[in-house]
Amino acid sequence: MTTSPDPTRRFTSDMLAGVNEPVRRYFSHAISHGAALTSGVRMAMSGRIKVGLWLPFTAEQTVDGRSFTWRARVGRGPLTPLRVVDRYADAAGSTEGRLLGRLTLFHAQDVNTARSAATRAAIESVVFAPPSVLPGRGVAWRAETENVIVARFDLPPERPEVRMRIDEHGAIRTVSALRWGNAGEKTFQYIPFGGEIHAERRFGDLLLPSALSVGWWFETPRYAPFFKAHIHGISQF
Repeated sequence: MTTSPDPTRRFTSDMLAGVNEPVRRYFSHAISHGAALTSGVRMAMSGRIKVGLWLPFTAEQTVDGRSFTWRARVGRGPLTPLRVVDRYADAAGSTEGRLLGRLTLFHAQDVNTARSAATRAAIESVVFAPPSVLPGRGVAWRAETENVIVARFDLPPERPEVRMRIDEHGAIRTVSALRWGNAGEKTFQYIPFGGEIHAERRFGDLLLPSALSVGWWFETPRYAPFFKAHIHGISQF
């Protein structure tokens, strides 16, 4: 993984030769022509997450098309007592929550966690790190309709397919995938997961979503967002 943009590699329309027009529209909207290509992004965000009650959070995250790490502080008041770290890389996923950084409240690092986290890595890569998922970087793209595009990943132990509904400019409006989980169920299974993009803004050479809400059972009567976030800053590495 590089630590800075490669100034010798720049984004051009030639990199999109052979892909469907809606896919070209998505990339051309998100990445400025001539932008230095990077491995991934670092993000700063804040919002609310529902863990029984809605609680505020602040977080930092990296995502690069193959992995992610999300470090969050959750709770009210100056102490923000709960520290959460979610990860996925190299076919392994984990989630851990500590009270004041000391007492472990929850920890999971098993195959179910890895399967769920792999799809999360795919979703967040297409939303926030489009240079990392350009054609030729291990992601297969296709268009289902004029405004629906699909990215297929190989992220062991999963091969998630991420669907995005884009507008006439190429901006993402919704994103979804079948994600391994047990939300509201007694057993793990594939559940529709996704959400809506409410706003976007420019972060350097990238034009990306800046406000979104997501949840399980997306586009079904059971859908209820549990995560709402605003992105305050993005830098590339």
